[in-house]
Amino acid sequence: MHNSRQWTIMVVIAAIALTGWLIAGCGGGGGPATGVSGSIVLMDTVPAEPVGGVTVTVGGQQSVSNDNGNFGVTGVPVGIWEVVATSGLWEQWGAPPEVVVVAGQTTALGAPILMTGFGPPPPPGP
Repeated sequence: MHNSRQWTIMVVIAAIALTGWLIAGCGGGGGPATGVSGSIVLMDTVPAEPVGGVTVTVGGQQSVSNDNGNFGVTGVPVGIWEVVATSGLWEQWGAPPEVVVVAGQTTALGAPILMTGFGPPPPPGP
């Protein structure tokens, strides 16, 4: 009888541990996805115009900005990461911003990422 009781306790403990592991590992609980959101603008225009088609990389995960310059990168590991924006037409101006990613939250950047044209500006027209 004593062994049966110990076995029952072990099964209950294992079931509780497995349930917690599944909830944490599968994103259960209905919380928001872990990620980063923000916007991309072209600093060479006044006012700054949104830039679509820019690839944004954070913590090894990527997303592409939409036509309004907005992006959302999901599945980003918890930690401190640089937000790197790349494009065939524009380059990121300044150092990539750093963002603190917290489990179960989408962190919004405090300011837009600025993009600029490659090389020196074109000469003035006639």
